[in-house]
Amino acid sequence: MSTYLLHLSVGPYSEIKAENTYKQIPMSLYCRQSLYDNLLQQKEVFFETVNKCIQFYENFFHYEFPFSKYDHIFCPEYNIGAMENVGAITVNDLYIFKDDVKKSMRATRLSIITHELCHMWFGDLVTMKWWNDTWLKESFADWLSFYSAKHLDLSFDNFDFMAVFNDRKAWGYSTDMSNASHPIAGEVVDT
Repeated sequence: MSTYLLHLSVGPYSEIKAENTYKQIPMSLYCRQSLYDNLLQQKEVFFETVNKCIQFYENFFHYEFPFSKYDHIFCPEYNIGAMENVGAITVNDLYIFKDDVKKSMRATRLSIITHELCHMWFGDLVTMKWWNDTWLKESFADWLSFYSAKHLDLSFDNFDFMAVFNDRKAWGYSTDMSNASHPIAGEVVDT
């Protein structure tokens, strides 16, 4: 295991355990108590997506799920959307919705779930040799997250999930044409 994938969460987290999982892989959702009821109402989006995607990714990679569990830990004031850690995804707790949100926000959350799960194979089991190849694992996980969602019909709410992909693609083209553009792979001398 690469050292950057080591994870430790500490705090008064509340737990929601999945009852039925693909191949009985233990899965839980953790959040602070104040968000527990909201997460309880949304748990099936996570558990159903992960169960379907693990099976899809096992077939895609021709390799079984490589770890002994799979959890989501919702972190307050987390400075990124999510991070793959071995068997545990840390997620910004803004993705536990307290109110009705736009379909595009739910689709973004879905892409985070599928993206981070992809990293269990391509990012955690196998990872880049050095930081200058981070673009490869991130780009591949992004592409596969949309590919899997399309093939598994993970749209929830009949949302055109590929519209989110096309928005991200257009954003990439626009960014690439701007003055702030930079090479995909940059030299990273040290961390």
